[in-house]
Amino acid sequence: AMGALVTAASWRSRPVKTFNMIATLHYLTLISVVSFALVDPASSASVTPGLHVSGGLINGGNTCYLNAQLECAYHIPRVRGMVVSPPSVTKNTAASSPALASLGYVFAAMQKAADSGLDGGYAPSTPTTVLSRTLGIPVWEQQDSQEFWKLLLPEFKLPQLVDLYQGSYEGYIAAIDGSGRERKREEQFLDLSLDVSGGSVSAALEDMFCKPELLSEKEGNGWRPEKDADKVDALKGSLLKANGLPPILQLHLLRFQYDWQTDTMSKINTRFRFPKVLDLSNICSGLEKDEEARVVYDLQSVVVHVGAYGSGHYYAYVRPDARKNTWYRFDDDKVTEVAYRDVAADCYGDQSSRIAAQEAKEGFFAKLFRGSGGKYGWGGRTSSAYVLQYVRRESIPMLYDEV
Repeated sequence: AMGALVTAASWRSRPVKTFNMIATLHYLTLISVVSFALVDPASSASVTPGLHVSGGLINGGNTCYLNAQLECAYHIPRVRGMVVSPPSVTKNTAASSPALASLGYVFAAMQKAADSGLDGGYAPSTPTTVLSRTLGIPVWEQQDSQEFWKLLLPEFKLPQLVDLYQGSYEGYIAAIDGSGRERKREEQFLDLSLDVSGGSVSAALEDMFCKPELLSEKEGNGWRPEKDADKVDALKGSLLKANGLPPILQLHLLRFQYDWQTDTMSKINTRFRFPKVLDLSNICSGLEKDEEARVVYDLQSVVVHVGAYGSGHYYAYVRPDARKNTWYRFDDDKVTEVAYRDVAADCYGDQSSRIAAQEAKEGFFAKLFRGSGGKYGWGGRTSSAYVLQYVRRESIPMLYDEV
């Protein structure tokens, strides 16, 4: 599923095709029957009863970016339930959101396929053709996985679903002359974009929310508090608070950079570590004792990009139950159970400093006979995490306990 990576282009700018939903349902039924008949059981995963573990999604051309994000969303029962059976949705609301209706059909088909693989069987893979056709997505153009999901969420026209992902932080500018002059503004987000140069999630979040920028009047970039007022030195930054954190936290890793001198884009594949348990108590401002439980998150899934800018492939690692340590790799219609150490090895990017130092000490023959095995994760030297999805531990009962 290799293809040109299109980050600037967005399918949202294309006209959304409103299909007759009855005809769409018949089409999905037909293509699902064909798919179930053609899927090779060896390429699907054995599922555990009650988890509804997906049997994978069929790549419709270059739709791996779409498949990876859908696997992450589908395996959170609350999200899956809202999509399949939207709360308080009238006929008029459903008709106004073809995106929600078509994804609901896909998720329902995925769950039906998962249930058919119980008792040690194999879950068939599911097509996403209806979703692609309904949204007018050009299936042979690979798009940016993070941008796709960020643009798709509002198209559902379902505030209850968006609220699971949407958080906020406070942007501020404050004069440091003792006058108390400041300006604050609430900024909403569906994900947080992190600079990977710091080497870890904790370092990137600390830079974003704990290290304000100095606006210096002497250097010509001071802050003007009021119209016609003199510029003053000020601090510009952002504050993350516990009450602004969403139940599902997506972290977008800025792996692609633009070089102004060469006018080219390239991929940053430097090593970037992320924790299995993300504790934001040192990042959140004004944290009260009774809020401490609200800032602890568990890693639920990772969207991986392998390849260079301009070409590549997406797949995902997902933990279907955030309370357990069972992980699966969803590479389109190929599903494999893996250990968490395999997730980390494949997603951190580049080579660990420990392995690099060990190789530097090895002699010629040691390197010759060792080969390249073990240097990198499953995706090879160009694989690295692109989106990290965490679930708030306090919200796990709400997100995972199906009613």
